[in-house]
Amino acid sequence: MLVTKPGDRVREVLRGVRSLVRRPDRAPEPSNTTPVESVYESLYEAFAQSSGDEGVGGGDYNEIGEIELDVLRACGLQPDSTLLDFGCGNGRLAIHAVPFLQHGKYVGVDIAPTFLANAANRLRSVMATGSCDVQLVHQVDERFSLPDDSIDMGCAFSVFTHMEHEDMYRYLTQLNRVVRPGGTMVISCLPLDLDYARVTFVKEAELDVAARWQRPRNVTTSVDLVNAIAQLAGWTVVRWLPGDEHQASSEAGEPRSLGQSIAVLTH
Repeated sequence: MLVTKPGDRVREVLRGVRSLVRRPDRAPEPSNTTPVESVYESLYEAFAQSSGDEGVGGGDYNEIGEIELDVLRACGLQPDSTLLDFGCGNGRLAIHAVPFLQHGKYVGVDIAPTFLANAANRLRSVMATGSCDVQLVHQVDERFSLPDDSIDMGCAFSVFTHMEHEDMYRYLTQLNRVVRPGGTMVISCLPLDLDYARVTFVKEAELDVAARWQRPRNVTTSVDLVNAIAQLAGWTVVRWLPGDEHQASSEAGEPRSLGQSIAVLTH
């Protein structure tokens, strides 16, 4: 198992963005469980330190961030909304969402300190001219340090594509607490009815267990399984936006799609 913790350089960068990045107090882990940071945090921090500025995922970095905002706007995001960007990475969505949320709040949560430091640096330019309240939080498990019913819309783009289904359930259960009743949760995933998802599955299957866990996993799923997990976690699936179809339009009216399928949830 690859285990890498933030080095001196990362800690120095984090001290420089302390006004933006905070780590909530956490209760000790139960002694009969493996701490999440020994798996997901270690993998993502190691990946963040080695992958440069763009982070997890391929495609055109800036365009993907734009499309993610287009999707959220189509799902009801307003300039005065409070948005929770779970798995915010190094700010791919944030750099577009923060200027849009002129009278709102952006809360970015990620497991990797290096990603958060990069996001904070990337956001400085847009924060200097905007009025959005921005908060970045380092969080290593499913316990969100946010008040109940404090979020209008949450999103998790390219997060559950790298997480086991049991952990999807654990996080969706906690997200149910922080997203207000009637609020919206937007998640992307790779159901096997997509050609790309089937290719991804076969490539993962070519690796043994140890090799699959040497970097962030690529996890495929099915529409029925996500529906069932969401329901168990207290959510209702409002609609699906298939990854191989038109999912949202740009401000200029251009049809766009992420390539991953999107489930829109409420409760």
